[in-house]
Amino acid sequence: MKRFWIFLALMALILPGAVGAEKFESPGNGFSIEVPKGWLRQPTAYEGVLMTFWKEGTVATFHVTERDLEGAKTVSDLKWEDLFSPKFEEINIRQEAETMINGEKARYCIYKIRPGSFKQQVEGKGDFKYMNYLLVHNGRLYSVTFKDLESSFSIDYPGFLSAVRSIRFTSGKTGIQPATTEERS
Repeated sequence: MKRFWIFLALMALILPGAVGAEKFESPGNGFSIEVPKGWLRQPTAYEGVLMTFWKEGTVATFHVTERDLEGAKTVSDLKWEDLFSPKFEEINIRQEAETMINGEKARYCIYKIRPGSFKQQVEGKGDFKYMNYLLVHNGRLYSVTFKDLESSFSIDYPGFLSAVRSIRFTSGKTGIQPATTEERS
């Protein structure tokens, strides 16, 4: 029995966020995500943002957005230059690759904003690092962007990655729908 409890304790350390995850759904968009304990849903302030989450006690956040593909059919068709336009020259992509998330082809990049006025405008005095995942489903582009201080990125990143890996498309509905009262809470 003692081994069982040691095993559970190790699993909680190895799989941060897997224990106590909370599922958030956007039925109007046919989208759901499970967010690890300690990540709180926040009101969305920008057009096209389906959900925003903040890790309690940190500055780490991530946003889920949805938009038209503008001609692209797959994530392989997408170009970072187009996605970050018109500020692509301000972005320093450090790593990029394609992967699979629950049977959906995805693309991601890790980046920073280059020093300059745009960085000052977006980050103030902070030194942030970002990770962006892209998925295409039913002709729509879903983007999940994680932002954290570079100094704590590696600490908060596992919870974000756990959430990204939980993404499910639950129906064939497409197009941004207004959030219901349940979705806002």
